[in-house]
Amino acid sequence: MHQISKRVKANIPTVVLTMLGIIQAFALELLWNYVSGTALLYSMTWQAFMSWTQVVIILVGIIAIWLVYACNASRFVWVPSIQEFVLPFWVGLMQFMLIQLLDRAWMGLWLVLMAFLIATMIWIGQATMRKARNDPDNAAFFSSTSAATWRDFSPPIIVVTLLLFAGAYEGVTGAYNFFTLATLLLILGFLCVQIRLLAVWWNRSINLPEYDSADSASKSNNDDNSNTG
Repeated sequence: MHQISKRVKANIPTVVLTMLGIIQAFALELLWNYVSGTALLYSMTWQAFMSWTQVVIILVGIIAIWLVYACNASRFVWVPSIQEFVLPFWVGLMQFMLIQLLDRAWMGLWLVLMAFLIATMIWIGQATMRKARNDPDNAAFFSSTSAATWRDFSPPIIVVTLLLFAGAYEGVTGAYNFFTLATLLLILGFLCVQIRLLAVWWNRSINLPEYDSADSASKSNNDDNSNTG
């Protein structure tokens, strides 16, 4: 591997996490301004309860996005594409829009945007893992971990699809009822599960046994020789 690739791989955690950290800080500031400056939130009404639920979802979403980036950048090395340097800005834009659309009249669009944010979060994680799997420096983890299949992505696909339909339904009917609340709770539950899964994989990564790449290569060569013999 030439020196530029090595330099890029060494700088990825600092560059990506610094860039994302700045964007997430702006998102948190916008969210705080909404919470502190919206009198409706401090009334005993259905809309206040729904708005607080949306605020919690956005906060948990910010944490989930950060963990996806932080866990991958801390555990693995890979050579990124230009698109990966742009994605944090796309994520930040969606988060800013979700905060700006915290209003009953925009619930349908809010749900659709949340669907896109969840899809982006899953795509970022998978794209990074796919590149990291192809890098021999990450063999200690991926040698004992099978690649993800479409079945592994069925829960997020179902959630994103349901959110798109729910967003269209809210946009047409303006329901804002218990169906809307159930949809919001589904989002919150899904994000919490994703954070839990990130914690599980993090613990599994840092508790891996020692990996000897030379022994692994020797074993692979022996297996090849036995198969050809």
